[in-house]
Order: sequence, then C-alpha cells, then structure tokens
Amino acid sequence: MAKIPASDLVDMTTHWLSTPLNGYLGSSYGQIVTDMLQKPLASGLADATVAKLRADVPLLAALPPGSVNLYSVDDGPDKRNLFIEVAGEFVPVGGDN
Repeated sequence: MAKIPASDLVDMTTHWLSTPLNGYLGSSYGQIVTDMLQKPLASGLADATVAKLRADVPLLAALPPGSVNLYSVDDGPDKRNLFIEVAGEFVPVGGDN
C-alpha cells in the first residue's frame, strides 16, 4: 500500500488556505480563517476552521483525531501568528503561505 507523504498533505492545506470561501463555482471549498479576525479566542472558530478543512479535504478527514490542529503564537504585544499542524508539519496561516 502506498503512503502519502506529509509534503502532499501540506500542499493540500496550503492550497485550501489560499482559496477563498466559495472559490470554486458551486462548491463551499475554501478557508474561513479570515472569520477569526477580531473575534474572541473562545468563540469556537478555531474548531470550526479545522472541521471545515477536514470536510473540504477528505484525505485529512481520514487522518486520526488530533492530526490536524490550529495553533497561535504571540509575536510581540500586538501580533499573533497562526499555524495549522497537519500530521506533524506546520503550515503558516496568512501572508506567509
């Protein structure tokens, strides 16, 4: 049985992050990360983002629970960087992807 390399999973996640919501005609495929801007961390949008990613990319839905996560790292007093972890690889969310 062939294994899918983590780099392919990262590429799929990067593509999803670069695609706006409803970016394909007739499909709800695409990221909702921008919905998290200026929202409280306890609003549940991080879980919704991971759930949408898993729904849009069926291969990620096949991974065990805990294989796809969203993390934030504070950078200075007024900046927070977001990362999506996919099978142990980190994908930056935002302008760096």
